[in-house]
Amino acid sequence: MPIGISTLCTFGETFKKIEFYQESTPPVIEVLDEWADRLDRSRIALLLALSSVWRTRYTLHAPIIDLNIASASERVRQLSIELVKESVDHARELGALLVVMHPGSFQPVSRGAPDADWALNFASLSEIREYAAQEGVNLCLENMPAGTRLFFQSPQDFLRASEEGLDFDLTLDVGHANTKGTLREFLALLKGRIRHLHLHDNMGSRDEHLPVGRGTVDWGLLKREVDLSSMTAVVESNSIQDAVESVAAARQILSS
Repeated sequence: MPIGISTLCTFGETFKKIEFYQESTPPVIEVLDEWADRLDRSRIALLLALSSVWRTRYTLHAPIIDLNIASASERVRQLSIELVKESVDHARELGALLVVMHPGSFQPVSRGAPDADWALNFASLSEIREYAAQEGVNLCLENMPAGTRLFFQSPQDFLRASEEGLDFDLTLDVGHANTKGTLREFLALLKGRIRHLHLHDNMGSRDEHLPVGRGTVDWGLLKREVDLSSMTAVVESNSIQDAVESVAAARQILSS
């Protein structure tokens, strides 16, 4: 399993700190296609030029800031969908292995009618998945952490979507699952659909993005239960220093 680095560790300054990736030459770079790091033709050309030298591959993370594909505001929902579709286009141009996306969230005002938000979320996911398929881009849905209003925090949401006709490959965010205490459940119920991993740690109560091995994630369980040779993975860290530490720890733990 190639273990790479998410540009979360340089978020907002990735193209000012591109030397870090040149020097560390990770086999996979997950580009967070967002805000000051939003891709355009010149940045895609730069990444393609660099990958021809490094032989690195890319995954892409669709935008997450201020988006809600389950918004009750149709204008917000449609804009959110379009921004994710733009990332699908960027992934196609970059030749990315896959695109990671977040689900929508339910609104506090609709707590009494969560199925309404679920239906909007479902419709948006269906539209984006169909678009990605047309463009020949692999799309993975990420599980979400505790303490948020986002859907797909549990395996049951993925299973419910499947029962309603919407199957998604999964980016298993190991740290997110740890905040919910559901890592074992994800592996038991959905490991056949896991295509990509986000690796980071926490103490089990909130999404801290600690380096691998500094929290309570059961890394041995992950290694035992998942065919790591069949997927890619990136560490998601809050700083370059943490990313370097996390990659080294992940490679030692998961490759030994």
